[in-house]
Amino acid sequence: MAAAGDRLESARIRAVAAVDDYAAELRRVEGARLGEGLIETRALKDRVEAVFAEGLRRFDQSGEYAADGAIDLVAWLRAKCKLSGGAAAERVGIARQLQHLPQTSQAFATGELGYQHVAVLARTAEHLGAAIVRKAEASLLALADTMDPGQFTGVAKNFEHRIDAQAALTEANRAHQRRYLTISEPLDGIVRVDGLLDVE
Repeated sequence: MAAAGDRLESARIRAVAAVDDYAAELRRVEGARLGEGLIETRALKDRVEAVFAEGLRRFDQSGEYAADGAIDLVAWLRAKCKLSGGAAAERVGIARQLQHLPQTSQAFATGELGYQHVAVLARTAEHLGAAIVRKAEASLLALADTMDPGQFTGVAKNFEHRIDAQAALTEANRAHQRRYLTISEPLDGIVRVDGLLDVE
């Protein structure tokens, strides 16, 4: 076990050095090549998120987070990886669903599919069941490739509605009831805006 841990640490050191080298090269380019570099950087980040998701799935199955005193994996991620509750829960959801969505997992691992698109598919699989999403996985991935995550969320919601209209309506009504917008003017003359609105 120690040898595997040593290899992991060695690989991490090489990865950090590679990121440092990449960052130095990115600082040297400008214009269109810088734009290309930014696109490539996002794809690399998504690949790292895919590695994290695979490791998180295995860590979840091991239950080893309890050895650190965490009540669940989300709590462990919040404490150890400094994630918000929402970000931690989203990553746990992704890790748990990816093992049931092989095409999505493959596209994520190669950087062809971004983290936010994967999060949409994982949420859809949580709502409908991975088996249903898997049947339409190729079509959903083809659509994801042509749109940003906000647009793809609309497609996923439409898919959910077609499969389970009642559940989709219940969720939409719940989201609608939670919306609010408050504008107030405290004593110091500054306007305060607070609310919970639709994403788009």
